[in-house]
Amino acid sequence: MGNADFDLPESICSVLPDDPYEQLDVARRITAMAIVARVGKLEAEEKKASQKILERERTIYELQERLVEAERSLQEANARLGHALEEQAKMANEKNALMATVKKLNRDVAKLETFKRTLMQSLQEEDENSSTLENGDKHLLRSNMSSHALPSHDGRPFTRAQLVEASNAIVEDPEDAGSKQKLLSMTPSLTPKLTPTGSPRRQSTATSPRRHHPSNGIRSSFSLSLPASQATTAPSSPPHVGALPVRTPKVDGKEFFRQARNRLSYEQFSAFLANIKELNAHRQTREETLRKADNIFGPGNKDLYMSFEGLLSRHLPS
Repeated sequence: MGNADFDLPESICSVLPDDPYEQLDVARRITAMAIVARVGKLEAEEKKASQKILERERTIYELQERLVEAERSLQEANARLGHALEEQAKMANEKNALMATVKKLNRDVAKLETFKRTLMQSLQEEDENSSTLENGDKHLLRSNMSSHALPSHDGRPFTRAQLVEASNAIVEDPEDAGSKQKLLSMTPSLTPKLTPTGSPRRQSTATSPRRHHPSNGIRSSFSLSLPASQATTAPSSPPHVGALPVRTPKVDGKEFFRQARNRLSYEQFSAFLANIKELNAHRQTREETLRKADNIFGPGNKDLYMSFEGLLSRHLPS
């Protein structure tokens, strides 16, 4: 091979053929083997890289799907959030309106409770005062009539029982024509004369009905006289009743409210008081007040309705 140095190991140089063409053929074969080995290695690396690329693409696709789903969920969440905010604002407005309504209703309830307590207290005071006045007037009238010992048509004085019964009839209801006739029938020859110096006035308001008791007028101005002509009158002579003026009975406000309080339930009486309040506030007419009162009283309390209608007719004519 000559003395040229090709940096080949001695062992390789010893096995190479001496013919240059043979050496080129060996070199070609070695090169082909090296190329094949290199290509195989590159192909294996390519397959591995392709598998990795496929895996990466699959991961990217999954991530894209998750991203789309997340965006869709985000949009739905935003829509629900907007709807919830609208509902919250609406509920806040309703809450404020309800709070204002509750405050107004509480004020109305407090006013109604105050009105009710005032009315109840007024009625209770009127009951106590009327009971005291009636007892005192009855006692005074009995004392005055029994002390006079009025004679009858035959000259004999009336018994104390007859005078007490007659005084009871007068004190209980002096405006009632039946009571007056009862008193006259007990004293056929007695001519009672009512000489009132001033008629008692009636005052009535929607919240504090008051009554001037007729017994006050009787105590101050009631007098009995026996004319001389009656001493010789026969027992069959008819009594003189022209001196007793018959007046149409009027509705008493205190007695009406007491009857209404005793006969109506708590709810009915509260509704009736509210009905009167609406009338006093000029928020309803007299006819509407009567119609509501009729519904509140019901068919079993027509007498209360008639009494209430009489009170309105007297104090609030149509």
